[in-house]
Amino acid sequence: MAVMWSVIFYTAAAVAAFYFILLRPVMKNQKEQRRAVQALQIGDEVVTVGGLIGEVKDIIQPADGPTEIILEIAPGIRARAVTEGISRRLTTLEPAEEPTPGQEASQPSA
Repeated sequence: MAVMWSVIFYTAAAVAAFYFILLRPVMKNQKEQRRAVQALQIGDEVVTVGGLIGEVKDIIQPADGPTEIILEIAPGIRARAVTEGISRRLTTLEPAEEPTPGQEASQPSA
């Protein structure tokens, strides 16, 4: 009887370890990727699953079917892609923080 409980315990421990060590981080990365793709804006630079780097020029959301993205991969060359084909977002149109004039004056000169 004790052997049966130890087998059940070790099996449950192995399943829990598999979940927390392997499965959970992968699911977390997939969730973050989906969230980043949903937040895409026109002007963002993205990398596709195939390795192409392009700038988002248009986002088309049809009533039925997947969301399509128009990418400009070179000047004047555009390609259509679905959101599932986007691997990650490289840059966004968010403005870079510029130092205020008061901060520049307070920095010591070399």
